[in-house]
Amino acid sequence: MGQWFAAVAGSKRPTDWTVHAPPAVADQFHTSNIEIDSRPSLSLEVELRFHAANDLHRFVAGMLATEPRESLADVGAKLAAADYHLRITRSLATAKNYLRSRYTDNPDARYGLLASARDRDLEHFGVPNDYLSTMRVKHGPWYGDAEDASGHFSCRHLEICVTEFGAQGLELDAALLAWGTDLVMTNGTWSNANSRGYQKKAQVRDALQLRLNAYRVLLTRGRDGCVVFVPELPELDETFNYLANVGFKLLTNDESPQTFTQESDA
Repeated sequence: MGQWFAAVAGSKRPTDWTVHAPPAVADQFHTSNIEIDSRPSLSLEVELRFHAANDLHRFVAGMLATEPRESLADVGAKLAAADYHLRITRSLATAKNYLRSRYTDNPDARYGLLASARDRDLEHFGVPNDYLSTMRVKHGPWYGDAEDASGHFSCRHLEICVTEFGAQGLELDAALLAWGTDLVMTNGTWSNANSRGYQKKAQVRDALQLRLNAYRVLLTRGRDGCVVFVPELPELDETFNYLANVGFKLLTNDESPQTFTQESDA
């Protein structure tokens, strides 16, 4: 919201803009130059797209704000009770098998591979999130094509990766998020020290907040669930343990596809 305000207030003709927003957001746009249309009916607090949306957004916001693990675990338990699947693994193959098994009888289900655009290590683990690969993505076919469509573009193949820029504002039935080293938990706080740099660093006010915003998008793309793949890198060990402790249930390599949808005791 702050970036929208800066864009509108800093435009050449801010008085030409009218901001339509619910009361909870409208306060962030109050200046003498911007017209505000604030109505409760514009609020999206009641989510119509999927039943667990409110708790999911609260869960993700709490994770990125490093709220106490106990309170996050409570929200994670509510999501599980609502049949929202939060899963985690250090094997990309296990994550892919889980999603293929879960939706094997639903050819219309959409599930796909997501990753941050600022990570520098995932391409070495089978996740093509590098600039050239993601620039070639045909987003329409990726979201819409059937698995057997020509071109092999469908998200269901779990081979082509979409970043936060291709996922923002769009949804899948389930997301396979490859967690990168551009946002890691270090001594209990988030760090973006290993993130790819920006070409125009002087124009970036808060690079860490941009990473948190990106992962907020990536973690909330799935309507039914989110599977997180965390590569076997020492710098990601604390991140993996944190996610596993706040509500993501472990998928193990020795589980057969038929048992993936069962709750794990791990």
